Amino acid sequence: MNIDSHCHFDQLFPDEIEKAVFQNIVVAVATGYESGNKLLEYAGLYQNLKVCLGIHPEHIQNYDEYDLVEKQIKDNLDKISGIGEIGLPYFNLENLEESIKREILEKSKVIFGKFLSLAEQENLAVNLHCIEDSASYAIQELKKYNIKKALFHWFEGSDTDLKEIIKMKWKISVSPDVLYNEKYRDFVSKIPLEIICLESDGPWEYNGMRGVPSMVEKSAKILSEIYQVSVFEILEISNKNSADLFSIL
Repeated sequence: MNIDSHCHFDQLFPDEIEKAVFQNIVVAVATGYESGNKLLEYAGLYQNLKVCLGIHPEHIQNYDEYDLVEKQIKDNLDKISGIGEIGLPYFNLENLEESIKREILEKSKVIFGKFLSLAEQENLAVNLHCIEDSASYAIQELKKYNIKKALFHWFEGSDTDLKEIIKMKWKISVSPDVLYNEKYRDFVSKIPLEIICLESDGPWEYNGMRGVPSMVEKSAKILSEIYQVSVFEILEISNKNSADLFSIL
């Protein structure tokens, strides 16, 4: 069974949910406290659902929930596979005034540091949202908190940051954007196969199609062309990496 290493499971349609956990193992990421509660409820119903709790950095309205989410994580350590989605905001800062942007970014850095400290304390993997140059700061913080298990989801950053991720033996998940985006495909070709995971980031849309966990197999077919190995080998490596990262037996 294939593993989708990064999916917003609570945002899928009911029919998508049933298919997702019947055909795949899904690592679901939370966007905040209520999102986390929904995922924990789903995890009680579906054995193939693995949960990461956290606050999505683009969901600025949820930043004040940190204390609630920290307690949620500590109260459910036996039910979760990691902390996520966490990181730094990027898209929702673009059209803001500089002073407001700085204020939000500083707050996000404090929250990110708290989550990393918790991950270090509880030996949990982190499922990361690090866009563009925010990856450099994230790498610095991961080292500071001695984080061993990290997934840079849909990472498409600088060659310098990529080299550092490789050096630290963290993982990078490839999204279905590789099916349609030639520029992204070129970037993916730089990533060593041995650190790759596959993800849907569902229900994010790709070329008008909603992302669902089964798309990881389609991505694997493209990766087999890039790396000149079989689809079976791509899936074997990706599934093992995801299983090791999120303690999936």
